[in-house]
Amino acid sequence: MAKAAKIGQNFLHDKNIASKIIDVFLPQAPGPVLEIGAGPGILSGLLLEKIPPERITLVEIDPFLARELRERFGARTQVLEKDILETDLAGLYPEGQVAIIGNLPYYISKELLDWFIAQRARIGAAVVMLQRDFVDKLLSAENQKKYNAQSIVFQTFFQTRRCFNVPAGAFQPAPKVTSTVLAIRPNLSPFLPAAAEFYPFVRLCFGERRKTLLNNLAPHFEKQELAAAAGACGIPDRARAEQLPAERFAALFAALKKSAPDRRP
Repeated sequence: MAKAAKIGQNFLHDKNIASKIIDVFLPQAPGPVLEIGAGPGILSGLLLEKIPPERITLVEIDPFLARELRERFGARTQVLEKDILETDLAGLYPEGQVAIIGNLPYYISKELLDWFIAQRARIGAAVVMLQRDFVDKLLSAENQKKYNAQSIVFQTFFQTRRCFNVPAGAFQPAPKVTSTVLAIRPNLSPFLPAAAEFYPFVRLCFGERRKTLLNNLAPHFEKQELAAAAGACGIPDRARAEQLPAERFAALFAALKKSAPDRRP
């Protein structure tokens, strides 16, 4: 068995669970495939049984594990020893999209999902495993305690489906948490906001959770244009950010951009 990565990854070792993940993933992956955090290669080996090796790229940051992957699979597919957070998918796939699979490192879950948002133009689909509590937060809805800016932005840009939970015993070493396999597809609506501006805007909406949304935004927009945009979107004056569904933020952002197209929050 491969040594544990220095960064503390928990490796999936249950082959039945791995096969279930592959079964969910394969219908989503007609083209190139990228595995994030390939580790000791339990998913990689199954992928190579089902998909032509020239379509698969394995990414692993740990040098020891990357070397093991090259020794085991390197003659059949590409192994990249690098940090996925520093990887630009447009450089790897300049002319199309990629399907992503992986047991995502839990300690950088937030950063990885922000990376998904930034790289969304090159992501055709994904099937990933995350800590269940993090998935609960990511998919939370209005009036729930875990609902936050990342929840809203991710739900704006992606459609998601919980597939199944994975017990701690399926990993080595076993974590103290349950995991969830999540299927992700991009939202194909033509009216999506630009993430580089939308994400900071939603963070402003949540600036101080006890304040109303309009009070959080008041220092950044003219009072009249803010009131008019909120009224057009059906947002009450006293509403707080956590009380509004995700789609209301995109509508408010669009209304404010229309009234002041050159203003950046």
